Amino acid sequence: MSDSFEAHASGFHGGMHTGAGDINNIYYLPRTDPLGASPRKQPTDELRWLRRRFVEPAGLGKARDILETSRTVFLDGLPGSGRVAAAKMLLWELGVDRRQIHELVLQENAPRIDRSHVGDGDLVWLDLSRVAGRRWDEVQDELSPLRATVHDHDAHLVVVLPDRTGHLGSTLDRYRIEIQRPAVDEVLSRHLLAEDIPRPAPLPPLRFLDADRRMDEVDKYVGLIRRARDERREGSFMAWCDEAYRALSRQARDVAEQVAELAAGPQRALLLAVAMLHGAHADVIHRADASLLTAVAHPCEDSPLLERVPLDQRLKEIGAEVDSSGRVQFEKLDYDAALRSYFWAHMPELRDALQDWVKQTADSSDLSAGERRNLVERFTELCLNERYRPTLVSLVEQWTADPTTTRKMEAAALVVRRGLRDEQQARSFRRQIYTWARTDSLSQRLAEVIIVACRDEMMARHPDEALVRLHHVARRERGTRAGETLVELVSGAPRLRRQMLTRLTDPKFERGRWHRDIDLFLQLADPEALTDPGRRDHAPITESTVRQQLATGWSLVFARCPHDVWTPAIRRWLHVAATDERHRHALLDILVGGGEEEASVLARLYAMTREREAWAPLGDLVIQDINTVWGARTA
Repeated sequence: MSDSFEAHASGFHGGMHTGAGDINNIYYLPRTDPLGASPRKQPTDELRWLRRRFVEPAGLGKARDILETSRTVFLDGLPGSGRVAAAKMLLWELGVDRRQIHELVLQENAPRIDRSHVGDGDLVWLDLSRVAGRRWDEVQDELSPLRATVHDHDAHLVVVLPDRTGHLGSTLDRYRIEIQRPAVDEVLSRHLLAEDIPRPAPLPPLRFLDADRRMDEVDKYVGLIRRARDERREGSFMAWCDEAYRALSRQARDVAEQVAELAAGPQRALLLAVAMLHGAHADVIHRADASLLTAVAHPCEDSPLLERVPLDQRLKEIGAEVDSSGRVQFEKLDYDAALRSYFWAHMPELRDALQDWVKQTADSSDLSAGERRNLVERFTELCLNERYRPTLVSLVEQWTADPTTTRKMEAAALVVRRGLRDEQQARSFRRQIYTWARTDSLSQRLAEVIIVACRDEMMARHPDEALVRLHHVARRERGTRAGETLVELVSGAPRLRRQMLTRLTDPKFERGRWHRDIDLFLQLADPEALTDPGRRDHAPITESTVRQQLATGWSLVFARCPHDVWTPAIRRWLHVAATDERHRHALLDILVGGGEEEASVLARLYAMTREREAWAPLGDLVIQDINTVWGARTA
């Protein structure tokens, strides 16, 4: 389904974020906006967020020593012990010089691990915690070659092992360390401190601590404590904790009882409208409630306007209230989320109507940007299960179909963003984006949503997959900015530039079929970038594979394009060749090798060395290369 399912990130990103607000917003990107002014994810912010809350588990010190001395460590431990967080922290400590930190994700087919995605000096982690059975056997066979690649590239690797892995073998078992889950009360205290929530020291007895807890449960619990503090703005620490605990443990039962008591259609419609638009202005709730009744074909109320029950009384009946700013909220903490889940799970006949209502409401001018974002993200969360994912695919396609609006485009982008940020479902959303990107009839508006998703979401954690999808869109683009986005993102990463050169010159990637590939090659064949050694002591152009790719790319350019198209690029190559004695021969060899089938190209190449006095010495070298090439052909 995809060219690659490996993933990377220049930092960390995932569902661990539970702080106040969003990390960033995605909006429809008009073509007039400069690319540099667009929102861009900052995954290191999330890593700093984790660092402030991280409690070092027993065994991490040994893991740190092994990683520093052997470049590889395998983390073992019980589920919920924080192994993934520990892996990220180990790499974060090594990444103070801003080296690229990224994740490897298993591919669908063998080989399961694409070692070419390990770059020079990279800090890499591989999460195998959910791998089992035959798939684990296949992956285990590839771990030693992966470690060798990491060592060759002066990189570092942390592997999170599956549960009950067993012996790794004499070669690798020496690098395995078992970490212990840190004390939950210590983790809770660290989270409270990071959220600036005043708490007694030591912590008093809390019902939350009576049971074994996973580390991610602590995140959710503290998030609810913070909300209880912020939304109630009064009360004690223990009161906030009690309210958060009730929200965690009792909401489902309370919701079921309330829905059973409120049997009237208008009451349930208001319940659902408030749940979907929780925190919205009362005017928005009123209109949304009416439109929801219409969507489910409920009979209209025929009583005179002045005899109808006022909105505040109706809200009181369902346990909601209007605050001083006119916004509607339930009295119980996190009650809206429990209501949404209940209606979706237990009233399946409402789903189609709810989808239509969301599609209509998201395009309403009544909603603010924040209200629209909340509505779309909440509905997306209901549909993240594989069974309901086609609903989201349909919504995105409908919102991006012409004629569309900026509000619809924003909504479509929000659905894709929320899906990509979900730890369990992100991979399925990346597959869907791949399917869209390869569609020859891809609409311009859907292409723009894909570009924004690749640029602002996938590049942060899965740049290799973002590159593949942007390339497919660029090949088919009609007025979108996939090509320039792709070039801008690849330009700062030598490994990604190599990967794109492979895609542009390897027959298995449809070499020569798409004329757009020639434009991309001319932009990516930057002689300065190709001769820059970067972190290592050799430049990309010194690699034989890269030189062959460049020669192949130039041969396609010379065969397909008139000289006025490629002449400016050749002049850049000659300028670098004249000033860079170390790589001069490689640059000229590539150009001559690319043009060996076209005598007129070689003649023009030689003539161009006479355009400037500084280039004159290159002429003799070009002649030597031509004689060598043609001598070999004659022989």
